[in-house]
Amino acid sequence: MISLRREWPLLALWLFACAIFVALGWDRIVTRAGWDPDDQLRLVQLRDFLGGQSWFDTTQYRMNAPDGAPVHWSRLIELPLALIVVLATPLLGPERAEMAAGIIVPMACLGGVAFLLAHVAGKIAGRPAALATFLLAIIAPALLIQLRPMRIDHHGWQIFCAVLGFATLYWANVRKAGLVLGVALAVWIHISLEGAPMTAAFFLYLGWRWIVNVAEGQRLFWTLCSFVAAGTGLFFGTQLAGLSAQNFCDTVSPAHIWAIFAATLILLPAVYASPFNRYVRAGLTLIAGSAALATLMWLIPQCSAGGFGDLDPVVRKFWYIHVMEGLPVWYQDTDVAITLLPPLAVALASLLIAFRLIDAVHRPKLVPLGFFLIYASILSLLVFRTVAVATAFAVIPIALCLAETIRRYRDEPIFTKRMPLVGIALMLAIPGPIAANVAQAFSNSGKVTPKNEAMREAAQEKCETIESIQALSRLPTGNIVAPFDLGPAILLTTKHSVLASSHHRNRQGMRDQIDILRLPPDQAHPIMKRHAIDYLVACPGEAELKNYSFNNPLGLWAQVEKGRTPDWLEYQGTVGKGLKVWRVR
Repeated sequence: MISLRREWPLLALWLFACAIFVALGWDRIVTRAGWDPDDQLRLVQLRDFLGGQSWFDTTQYRMNAPDGAPVHWSRLIELPLALIVVLATPLLGPERAEMAAGIIVPMACLGGVAFLLAHVAGKIAGRPAALATFLLAIIAPALLIQLRPMRIDHHGWQIFCAVLGFATLYWANVRKAGLVLGVALAVWIHISLEGAPMTAAFFLYLGWRWIVNVAEGQRLFWTLCSFVAAGTGLFFGTQLAGLSAQNFCDTVSPAHIWAIFAATLILLPAVYASPFNRYVRAGLTLIAGSAALATLMWLIPQCSAGGFGDLDPVVRKFWYIHVMEGLPVWYQDTDVAITLLPPLAVALASLLIAFRLIDAVHRPKLVPLGFFLIYASILSLLVFRTVAVATAFAVIPIALCLAETIRRYRDEPIFTKRMPLVGIALMLAIPGPIAANVAQAFSNSGKVTPKNEAMREAAQEKCETIESIQALSRLPTGNIVAPFDLGPAILLTTKHSVLASSHHRNRQGMRDQIDILRLPPDQAHPIMKRHAIDYLVACPGEAELKNYSFNNPLGLWAQVEKGRTPDWLEYQGTVGKGLKVWRVR
């Protein structure tokens, strides 16, 4: 087992990696801009919480004012950030305290993920595999995207919960393992219901093990007890209305609690009794799963299409289908897919090789790894944002083959036979970047980006920077309509309010903002007046705005873009690095 006391070189390597990642992301740290609108809005929510907003109230009152926009995020993620900010502020000041929190929390998650994966690899194939796993975990692109400094949203914690739960399958103490696994799964779905498919996979795996071997019921029993206790505790601890609260498709709601109760009332007594006949165990497991599913479909049938099943059709058309991370792999940008998917393919091939390399005694330990790797890989093809969890599982089989490759390199006396092993080791260590570079070499052969296009893209990028948006603070405080992804940055760096951002619980605000920008000026104006909008702010080349112009050439933005500004809009000029501002008369 990997321990911090014994493995101080791993701790030193992790600290060295943290220093590099902090240096690489320093511009995001010093501005506290994070890496996307979710990080920015999370910091705004944290500030509101520390400023006195209730634990039970996650409404963002500077969005869709005066009513505010409901935000479905859990306060649980804000606790470690808040603790660091509170402790560090007297020493560092509020700004540096936020920077410290933005560094410490994701870097701690990265270290935890790497150590847990190394622990599992060590159980399977010994110390060399553990060391290789640790190294690969802290350089895997899909993991670093979610576990880098100032990546303070819930995605990193999702990966940590997944890896912690998976690691418990290799613990000898079944009771302790089950209790920790149940808590990890409960926390996972509490912070994001995106964890529901993988949570179902864990219970599917544990149920299958119990069906095959009745002695495995003890792990399932303690996992169920822990999951129900932690899940209900988190629900009632963050929901004042309790079971009378409104049901939603994107967060744990009363319907989900009732579904958990329905399955548990059937499965828990069955596991405790542990009937001898495996067919009876299989039948009871199937009944429990069916009861949970039937309860959900009865109470929230609109959620059968997923967490966005009840989304407004106009919002879906103009926003949701353009959120690439939530779509299947065939909708993704080729460069992104080529960088992040090859590790999964290499991992699946490495898993097959590992079955031949590992001795018969330890070979059964590859079974849970194979199950979760295949399951998570398929899930990542359907919902691309889950590729990070799949990559976490993929690290281990790749590391097993990498450790064996290094061993053969060291044992091979002939130089010419050693060199191919170097190439194999590189392919195992960084398959994504290698595949991306090869694909780019073939696709861009002789192709040069036009100078004017490159200049336009550079100007657009500068226009949307946090420094550029911060310049809006010079304007008298008001209510702004701006492209969705600019909203959180405006809230973070200014005292202005915004109508909407790319956060779907603010349904009416999102719909009204889309209507303002896509409908003709005479129809957009009343909506602006109803929301008391003071400014229209935009980077003209922004993708969202292009979509409005393309689909609605007579709409407000299409007309403004062509210079046909209605008389109730007054152009205020350019602020920041290209942001254009119009004042509503």
